[in-house]
Amino acid sequence: MNEGIKYTGAQLSAFDAINNIENDLLGRYQFARRILKRVSAPDCSSAVGLYGGWGVGKTSILNLMTTINEQDKAAITEKPKLVYIDVWPYEVSGDLALPILVRARQLIGALPKESYLKSWRRIVGVLAQAGTDIVLRKLLDLQLGDVKDYADNLQDVAPDYKNLRDFETLVDDIGGTREAFCEMIQLASKANQNRRIVFLVDNLDRCSPENVVRLLESIKNFLHAPACVWVFAMDSGVIASYIDHKYEGTRMDGNGYLDKIVPEQYHIPPITDQDMNRLYSFLTMVQPINTKRGELPAVDITKIPHIPEVLVPRRLLKTAHKFYEAYTGDLKTGLTADPQVIFLLVLLYNTWPAFYERFSSGNSAHIRGVLSNFIDKEKGNTRRIPLDEKYINDRALKHFLHHCFIHQQDLDKLCTTLAGCMTWLHEVGLP
Repeated sequence: MNEGIKYTGAQLSAFDAINNIENDLLGRYQFARRILKRVSAPDCSSAVGLYGGWGVGKTSILNLMTTINEQDKAAITEKPKLVYIDVWPYEVSGDLALPILVRARQLIGALPKESYLKSWRRIVGVLAQAGTDIVLRKLLDLQLGDVKDYADNLQDVAPDYKNLRDFETLVDDIGGTREAFCEMIQLASKANQNRRIVFLVDNLDRCSPENVVRLLESIKNFLHAPACVWVFAMDSGVIASYIDHKYEGTRMDGNGYLDKIVPEQYHIPPITDQDMNRLYSFLTMVQPINTKRGELPAVDITKIPHIPEVLVPRRLLKTAHKFYEAYTGDLKTGLTADPQVIFLLVLLYNTWPAFYERFSSGNSAHIRGVLSNFIDKEKGNTRRIPLDEKYINDRALKHFLHHCFIHQQDLDKLCTTLAGCMTWLHEVGLP
């Protein structure tokens, strides 16, 4: 697990995905359990989408699924075999299908050489021919003997193929590719007490468009292998845009293409009003180590607008840490500031950094000039500071500013308070 700011009283980096039920402060357990139950069902689709934007907890849900599955008291033969694959590190290989194939091979375990079918030997053989043996050994802990065996297989069954990166070209036809993969999954299932194999594919939306589309186009030929389910955890909007880019100038629709490959989708639910108390506990857990809970400044969590750009757990964690670190640290400043306003300003910075840079000032006249763009009665003000239309037309930003700073407030007093808080933030080294 990556190093980072630690939760008080918990062995978990504040900015990393959770990996156990005890740290499920946002109540994702039931949702993860529902997805696990679905992928375990006989009538589950061959491909399932776990959809959500950056920082909403996709990896945490995959981790919870694994934990729930391991802790289930049912007989092991009744539980699926979950195989987590983070494809992002394999960008260097140029083929995101490689780690999936190798994981499937590892599930099979040791097999006598005479049991390898010709189609299977073609698939594993191409891994060595792809020129990625060093990368694979480094990332997947393959032994050198494994790579040599792959190379021997390739020379035996396909001596005329050289420097091929796409294993599909090594198989006679699409039907042959499907049969070879089905054979691989059958062997993997048999080696794991005939359990269903569920691939949990994570972080596709962090990979390059070319590699993502290539993986989807390869994987669609493997989506009907018996006893196998694929779970793709990703931002569907990002992936659809990759497909649109690939087929730009055609009538191909990225969302339609994705729906065809991934027919069953589950969207991670947003944080609701009922979750606000739990969210507050979530935020206060990121206080710096050795800081007493009683030293934390009070923040009214209900004053955070309920919009997706703000209620992203990972972004809130980063904001909360900056906030509490500034208030409980040893750094002395010449000013004091309202904790509620400071928290909202740091939140504004994390959500709309480019706008914040334009807004940030210790001068109350400047702050009022910027806010005038969002107040109808102020738009005729000659001191209004021009802004790019993308900010003025951003409904989420407008809602945030009105909800936090403008609605039912004395504008002159507000701008003076904001200017003082901005100066305080600058003094402590925050944005």
